Amino acid sequence: MAKINWMDITRENVIKAIEIFHAENTEYPSSKSTFLIYNGKKLPAKHIRGMAYKVAYGKEISKNDFGGGMETMRFFERLGFEIFYTGKSEHIDKKSVIKQKQSKQTIGAVQAQLIMNAKQASADKIKIPAKAVIEQKNALQLLLNRIFNGDIVCEKTFPWLKAPDIIEGDYENLYKSISEYRGDKAFAKRNVQLRCDFVCESEKLIIEYDERQHFSQARKVSLLSYPDISVYFDRQLWIQACKDINAKDGQPVNRDEVRAYYDSIRDIESSKQGYKLVRIMHGQTDFEADGAEESLKKLLNIKLEVAINTKIQSNDGLKIGLYLQTNELKNGADFANAIEIVKKSDFDIFVLPELSYCSFHSLLTNADICIKEDINNIFKACINLSEEIGKAVIVSSVDVYGTIFSVFSNALANETETANALYIKHTMTECSALELEEYREISKSMFEPILYKGYRIGMTICYDCNHSLFSRMYGIKGVDVIINSTGGNVVYDKWYKYNKVRAIENACYNFVTMGGDGTVANPHSYVYGFNAIGKELKPYNIMKKTTALNLPGSIYVYDTSLDDGCAAKDKSHNQSKTRNKNYQLEIPVGGINELLSQSKRLTDGIYVYKVKDKNVVFCLVEGNDILKPEKVLPLLYAKELTEISNKRYIVVNKHKYIEDEIFSNKLSVVLKVRSMENFCAVIIESDNINECYQCGKNRTAQVLQSENGKFGIDLDRTTGPEAIWKNKEGMKASWRENFEWLIHEMDKNL
Repeated sequence: MAKINWMDITRENVIKAIEIFHAENTEYPSSKSTFLIYNGKKLPAKHIRGMAYKVAYGKEISKNDFGGGMETMRFFERLGFEIFYTGKSEHIDKKSVIKQKQSKQTIGAVQAQLIMNAKQASADKIKIPAKAVIEQKNALQLLLNRIFNGDIVCEKTFPWLKAPDIIEGDYENLYKSISEYRGDKAFAKRNVQLRCDFVCESEKLIIEYDERQHFSQARKVSLLSYPDISVYFDRQLWIQACKDINAKDGQPVNRDEVRAYYDSIRDIESSKQGYKLVRIMHGQTDFEADGAEESLKKLLNIKLEVAINTKIQSNDGLKIGLYLQTNELKNGADFANAIEIVKKSDFDIFVLPELSYCSFHSLLTNADICIKEDINNIFKACINLSEEIGKAVIVSSVDVYGTIFSVFSNALANETETANALYIKHTMTECSALELEEYREISKSMFEPILYKGYRIGMTICYDCNHSLFSRMYGIKGVDVIINSTGGNVVYDKWYKYNKVRAIENACYNFVTMGGDGTVANPHSYVYGFNAIGKELKPYNIMKKTTALNLPGSIYVYDTSLDDGCAAKDKSHNQSKTRNKNYQLEIPVGGINELLSQSKRLTDGIYVYKVKDKNVVFCLVEGNDILKPEKVLPLLYAKELTEISNKRYIVVNKHKYIEDEIFSNKLSVVLKVRSMENFCAVIIESDNINECYQCGKNRTAQVLQSENGKFGIDLDRTTGPEAIWKNKEGMKASWRENFEWLIHEMDKNL
C-alpha cells in the first residue's frame, strides 16, 4: 500500500470537500460514530476526509487504507474543526463525547516536552578536548599510585596480550566488520605485542586512557562487533562518542582501523584472562582539580562493579515488585490492602499490569494524554502514589480515547534520576503511538532509558513485546532492565519465548506482570523474569508467603542481586518436530545455496525465488547476527521489496559450526521467535546443525521434520510484514509507515 501523507492536507481542502459533498448528496448518510460539525450540520467525517484527500492530491483513496473513529477525529481537530464522536467502549462513559480544541492543544504537553527533550539531546554531542593529554595522564598516574599504594605499572606488557596470529573465533566477525568499513585488510598485523597504559596487578586491573583519536568510525564498527564478553566501561557511551567525534587519523592511511583493532584486542584478551579493563575518556574528569581523587574513586567504583554482557550493575541489585492484579482485585479495598503491604516491603519498583486499577483510576480513564493539563495531573497523581509507598511505581492505564499508556514515577528521584516517564502502546490497541502526528519526534525521547539507582530501564506494554523493534530501541541505548505490563489471558509459552528473547537480544533483565480474570480455574496470567542471557529467575511472593508462582493477587519480587549470571537451556530445545501436510516449496536440508543460485539477487542479503504466482524472499543473516533485530528487520522491510507482489519470507541463518551450548541456550529460542514475530520461516544451516522453523497459525513456533532430505514449507504461513500490518482488530495498515521509519532510526542510531 502506498504511504499516505495527511499532513499536507489543509483546512481549505476540507472546506472544498464539504462543498463538493453538498453538491453531490441530496441527503445525509445514516448515522455513524464520527461526525464533522460544520455550519451547524453533522457530516460523515471519514467520508469527508477521503474527499479532502482527493481535493489535495487529485486522486481517490480507498476507505480501507485509513481509519475512521479516533484517527479521523484527530485529523480534523488538527485543522481546527469541531467533531462529534459517539464511539463507545468499556473505558468511556456511555454518553457521547464532544471535543472542541485548537490544533495546537492536541499535541499535548507530554508530546511537546518529549520533542523538546529530543531536540536538546541532539544538540548535546560528546566533545573531547585535544589538549592537556600529557598533564592529565600524569595527574591520573599520581592519583592511581595514591589509591593503590604504589602498585601501578605504566606501559606494561603481558605474554598473552598480542595480536592473534590466526583470525578465528572471537576475531572473525571483528576482522570482517573492520575490513568492510573502508576495504582495508592490512590493519590486522600478526603477533604485535600490545602495551597497557596503567596496570594494578594486585587488583587484576587495567586502565586505558582514551584520547580523542580513539573515537573514530572504525572504533565504532569494532565496538559493535564485539563477541559475548564482559567489559568495564560504558560501551554505548563510547559508541556515541565515536559517532559524535568522528576522529580521523590518516597517517598511515589505515591508522584508524589499526587503533580500533588493537583497542579491541585489549578488551577481548583482558576479559579472557580475568582482568578488569577500565576505559577512561579524556576530559571525563579533570585529574588536576580539587576533589579529583574522590572523582576517580567514584569512577572506578562504578566501573569495577560486576558487568553482565557489557552492562554495569549495582552490587546491591534491583528489586522489582510485580503485582499480578487480576480483574476481581481492581477495586478500592483490594488496592488499599496491597498498598499497605507494599509500604512495609523491601523492594524498589512497584509494577502494575496493563489496564491496572489504582486509587486515581477515574483520573486516568477520563484523561486525554494529548492534553497538557491531563498528563501533568497524571504525573502528579503517580508521584503522590510513589511518595506514599516510598518506591518508584509503574502504572498502566487507558485514556478516554482508548490510548493505552504506562507511566513511571519516582518521587524520590535525585537530580540525575528520572522523575516521570511515559510510554504509549504501539500494537493491538485502539489508538497507537504509531498514528500520532508527532511520533517521529516523540519516539526519540519515548525510548530514552529511565535512570534509577544507577540502572537504565525501559518500559513496554503487552503485545509490544511480540515485536523486537520496540525493546531494541531501548537496547541500543544500553538499558539494564525492560519491564512489560501485560493485560493477561495469554499463551504461556508464547510470552515466555518472546520475553526470554527480548532479554537475550538486548543483554538485559526482562520482567513481565499481568492482569486477567483470576476467578477462573486457569487465568492464563503470569509473571516472568529473565536475566541478561535468558535464564529464568525465581521471585518470592510477599503477599502469600509461598513459592507457588502466578497466584492472582500476589506481588512477586525479583531481586537481581540473586542472579548467578548463568545461562539456561531453552525449554523447547527438544520440541517435537512435525511435517506440513500442505506445502508449496521444498528446501534441501543444508542445501539452501541450491535455491539461492536459482534466485534473483535484489541487494546484499536479499534474493527472490519464484514459486508459481508467489515471490519467495530469502533474507540472509550471517552467524550470530540473528541475535540482533537490527540485522533482521531491515531485510524484511527493505525498500527494494516494495514493488514485489505476493511475497513470502524465509530468513536464512548461516553458521560454520555451532557449539551445542550456544544453540541450546540462545539460538534455539531466538530462531523460533524470529519466525513467530515476523510470521515467516527461518532456516539455520551449519556443518553440524540444520533446522527449519515456521510460525504456526496461532503465532506459536513449529519445528519442521524433514522428509527425504527436504523441508516442506507451507508458504501460506510466511506472508511476513503483510500479515502483521493490515486492517484488523487492534492493528492498522497505516501504522506500518512509522514502524518502518523506526527501523531506519534503529539502524541509524547504531
